[in-house]
Amino acid sequence: MVRITLAAFLGSAAFEPIGIWYLSIIGFAIYLRKLQGSNRPIAHSLAFGFILNAIALHWSGKYVGAIPWLFLSGLQAMFYLPVGWIYRRTHSLIWSCVTLLAMEEFRARFPFGGFGWTRIAFSQVQSPALPIVAIGGVIALSAFTLTIAALLTRVNVKSLVAVIALLVMALLLPMNPQGSGEIKLIAIQGNTPEVGLRFNSRAKAVFDLHRDATMRVTPDQYDAIVWPENSIDIDPRFNPDVRTDISSLTTRLKTPIIAGVVQQDLTGPQNSSIMFDEDGSTKSVYIKRGLTPFGEFIPLRRISEIISPLAKAVNDFVPGTQRISHTVAGISVGPIICYEIILDDLVRDTANHSQVLIVQTNSATFAGTAESAQQLAITRIRAVEHSRDILSVSTIGISAFIDNNGRVLSRTAENTQESLPGILKISNYRTIINRILA
Repeated sequence: MVRITLAAFLGSAAFEPIGIWYLSIIGFAIYLRKLQGSNRPIAHSLAFGFILNAIALHWSGKYVGAIPWLFLSGLQAMFYLPVGWIYRRTHSLIWSCVTLLAMEEFRARFPFGGFGWTRIAFSQVQSPALPIVAIGGVIALSAFTLTIAALLTRVNVKSLVAVIALLVMALLLPMNPQGSGEIKLIAIQGNTPEVGLRFNSRAKAVFDLHRDATMRVTPDQYDAIVWPENSIDIDPRFNPDVRTDISSLTTRLKTPIIAGVVQQDLTGPQNSSIMFDEDGSTKSVYIKRGLTPFGEFIPLRRISEIISPLAKAVNDFVPGTQRISHTVAGISVGPIICYEIILDDLVRDTANHSQVLIVQTNSATFAGTAESAQQLAITRIRAVEHSRDILSVSTIGISAFIDNNGRVLSRTAENTQESLPGILKISNYRTIINRILA
């Protein structure tokens, strides 16, 4: 069990906040090597999956406690059981790796919409093989990493030559072509008066912080101002003060604002990205389609409330059903809201119908943890996968401008109030994976 624990620790260390990409290769190589000599491959696979996820997802329990964190880690570990079972039946590392990749794809979609946060590829933003996601998607980067790990289970000349050949091939992968034309945006990271589950206990104060930061923006200098998710948790349609403040801002600055707004629908709340035009009127509304399980809706509510009493406080949000892009200065801007960034099909759908992307997120719920850095890494991978420049804007950070090859052009610190100006290149280019799956 010592080797399994070491393997899991190294695998988790490839994710932020440590973020050393090749530790994933070493960790999985140790795990696969242990499978080869194990008379309990199922138990060892379960232990490996649990420890890796418990470390990488430790942030999930900071404010809700240990039970939900351990439950989530245990649920993720269950997807490693078939890997051990397949190895017990076949004694084949090839079939075990294929099964592991299949389980990654499965858990990214099921249950409750999936949670693929700790897929191998999402720890590989610094890998020389990163461009492969534009060819084969996230699964291709996971497969590349796992292939090298499997080869390293046998330390011989043939395996080392194969590893070197793969790494050289990775270095020869083409970069995404740079876009032509540009859009000038400014992100407002307004910060929050509190963090944790009570980040929005004073919703008007959160709005005021973003309003006040925006008032310092130079008028008529940007194509749009972008606020994060949950920056307006008071529905402007029913609050004259908020509606007036938004109108005053857009009119004075002569600039539209794209803000994360919680709207109150007749059937329940909706997490939305709304573009307010220069006169303060609502120009376009995107309603979040991929809701966060246990955050924006509670599956198996009775059981969930037993596991964590905090589940009782969650009002189920109503998902959107349509892809909507904001049009800014004639440019199609695709909004992605927080958790949606890990949903392959949704991000691809948005990217294929947009020229740049914005990711509006709220990290205040997990302030002081690795969650924001991990999400930024995933966003960088998506930028490469879809060849789109991305602005990611958070309530408390990290906010960043990212180019279509995954490079961070500029970023903010965490737990600060900042304005981040930048430029996104416009692209209509479709990557190979997007042409295949369009």
